[in-house]
Amino acid sequence: MYDVAIIGAGPAGLFAAQRLARAKLKVIVVDKGKDILKRKCKIGLSKLGCMKCKPCDIMSGIGGAGAFSDGKLNLSPDIGMFLDEIGITREEAETRIQEVDQILLGCGVPDKLYGKSSRVNEWLKRTQKVDNLIKNNNDGGMVRLIPALQRHIGSDNTPNVINNLKQQILRLGGEFKTGFEVQEILKNSSFYIKGGNKIIQSKYLIVAPGRGGAYWFRDIAHRLGIKTKFGPIDVGVRVELLAKDMDEITKVIYDPKFWIDTPSYDDRVRTFCTNPRGFVTMEQIDGSLLVNGHAMRNKRSKNTNFALLYTINLTEPVVDTTMFGKRLASSANFIAAGKVILQLLGDLKRGRRTHASYMRSNEVKPTLSPVCYGDLGLAFNYRIINNLLEALDILNMVIPGISKDSTLLYAPEVKFYDTRYETTGLETNVKGLYVAGDGCGKSRGIIGAAMTGMIAAEQILKKT
Repeated sequence: MYDVAIIGAGPAGLFAAQRLARAKLKVIVVDKGKDILKRKCKIGLSKLGCMKCKPCDIMSGIGGAGAFSDGKLNLSPDIGMFLDEIGITREEAETRIQEVDQILLGCGVPDKLYGKSSRVNEWLKRTQKVDNLIKNNNDGGMVRLIPALQRHIGSDNTPNVINNLKQQILRLGGEFKTGFEVQEILKNSSFYIKGGNKIIQSKYLIVAPGRGGAYWFRDIAHRLGIKTKFGPIDVGVRVELLAKDMDEITKVIYDPKFWIDTPSYDDRVRTFCTNPRGFVTMEQIDGSLLVNGHAMRNKRSKNTNFALLYTINLTEPVVDTTMFGKRLASSANFIAAGKVILQLLGDLKRGRRTHASYMRSNEVKPTLSPVCYGDLGLAFNYRIINNLLEALDILNMVIPGISKDSTLLYAPEVKFYDTRYETTGLETNVKGLYVAGDGCGKSRGIIGAAMTGMIAAEQILKKT
């Protein structure tokens, strides 16, 4: 019997294992995917991106769904963390962020730090000036820049960092079991994790399924009687424009985080996952074809891309944000005949469809193909479209050039981490079962996920 079994080998699972193995507990990490060095992804090596890869290789395996991401590390409690969900103070979060950062630096993360330049204050002042202008004109709306120290691993370097962390866990006595797809979790005096004809038994269990396993675990959780609730879901587009139009800010803040409240509806829209001179990619999650992006350290494009996401909360009579997100994605996939939609911003503003022939004269050339040139207005409702357009206009006041007619919009981009678990700390109402990471609604991003894994492990250590 193991002291602790961990389901999911993403940042949360790996950092939980590192902490437990360091304390000499008998720990095993299981994942349905492959070892990091056996996972294959042609991301960035062809315009087809993830369409040439098996979905299981992209979303599952050692390293989790972020194994082939460009590895943005946001070293701030304001980004990717829900401190009230995990029950820690801001001061404790800052200390833990430093600990996670040091471990990752020891695994090969480049030590270059973005966001510490005095020029960050210039961008804060510029954003505040635009915000004041909006308020003085009584136009409604708001824009705010969230400063943060950041590191960038690069999608071509991320697997090496993950493998180094895995090797460290192995040296500490931890174990890994890949290709182990969990079909059921049973609880008696201990936990029994069933995968095929194999069973793993443990005293404690940490579930960190990541985005790829979020809805698999929700079904398991309901059968175990674990209490869940729905959080907000993020829906939007991947914006791609010439890198020179964003170089001024991305050279200072690699992944600038803007929060925008839109004038018409006072809805929150945010920027996410900026990839300077990066590539737009595709991913498949639970039957949905979605758009994403990444950047490499040793290969660069002429474009920069970022996600523009509208945060949606549902109250009554429907609260299931999961199903809402799936239906939006399904609608977009249907309209695009099984591809992602690409539309010129100028065409969206004018209410007309984009055609492939328009790309010949457009200054921004797409880094992703194949796509379906089409009309986002047929996939998303008016409120979503209006929020995205208003947010881009406000961003253009801060960074002129973002809202050009030549700017490309890809859809759908949906972030499925809306199912949240009622916990004390990170322990569910099933005693001894802990949850961590993005897939359980406890974080959004590598640093936040790693921190929740570490905290879950330490809560177990207090009991052992």
